[in-house]
Amino acid sequence: MSDAPEPDQIAGAPHPRGVHPFIGHEEAEAQMAAAAAGRRVHHAWLITGPKGLGKATLAYRFARALLGARPIGPRPFDVDPDDPVARRVAGLAHGDVFVLRRSLGDRGRVRREIAAEDARALPGFFSLAPAEGGWRVAVIDSVDDLNRHAANAILKILEEPPQRCVLLLVCHSPGAALATIRSRCRRIALRPLDDAACGAAVRAALGEDADPRAVALAKGRPGRAVALQALGAPALAENLEGALRRLPRDGGEALAALAFERSGDAHDRLDLVLDLALDMLADAISAAARGQQGGPLAGLIDAASAPRWAKAWADLGELRDQAEGLGQDPTHALLRAGSILSQAGLARA
Repeated sequence: MSDAPEPDQIAGAPHPRGVHPFIGHEEAEAQMAAAAAGRRVHHAWLITGPKGLGKATLAYRFARALLGARPIGPRPFDVDPDDPVARRVAGLAHGDVFVLRRSLGDRGRVRREIAAEDARALPGFFSLAPAEGGWRVAVIDSVDDLNRHAANAILKILEEPPQRCVLLLVCHSPGAALATIRSRCRRIALRPLDDAACGAAVRAALGEDADPRAVALAKGRPGRAVALQALGAPALAENLEGALRRLPRDGGEALAALAFERSGDAHDRLDLVLDLALDMLADAISAAARGQQGGPLAGLIDAASAPRWAKAWADLGELRDQAEGLGQDPTHALLRAGSILSQAGLARA
């Protein structure tokens, strides 16, 4: 794997195309396998759940099995990693697999959205007969990234599905997807794993023991735990707590410093800082709204200020979404995050 992740890859984690061990989600896989075994394969599957759960990994497992990779394991989609089908899928070299994801723009940066011009290549792919006489499979990672025109192009395919074609749509926030897309797909919902299963998934992906702090921070999302561990996020979380408490004295600079305190890509660290801050705030706001105290921000958010903090949480999430994929300067983004939090009243502590 190169140092720079692909647009549909979690930083620090192996790409789902090449991942073979799969922990948890047995029921979801069994549903898809039963459809494939009975030759009743639905033309479109919407695989939903938070980022890092393994949705894309499951999609590629289904694709490999459907395309005829040699089965070897106890689970229905376990296949031989050295099988030619599996190797070609992993290398994006299989003629019957199409991957739709964010592409590079004119300046060589990853686009914020999946562009209509990329989505319009999908009907052409599906218009051809399968190169190897079986199925044609397209993976969209993710539906959340489709712009309006790209979503409409996908909808046309769903309305008139081609024969012997399967569309696998990865979706992080199904409520935000077009209702017309959701209604034409069979939905498979993945749920967060328990910490033991999450840790086992990290060991399988990295070949090393999982850091229990990374597992706890990931909240049941193995892909997120891998990224957290690879990028040193357990220590970052401790420093983030201190930075939040120093906002009255240091302002947004307390957060901005976190983007550069370790080696690695600053934009990856920006994403982690914002995600961790959002998780910390969500836990504290929820506890305060119930009249409880606890967690890393105990004493800083109470029931009276919880609504104000809920607004700050939403603003911080919007900032995270704006920064993702745009190459936004991490210092500027984190200074903005510091301003949002200061205005919400964190500085009163």
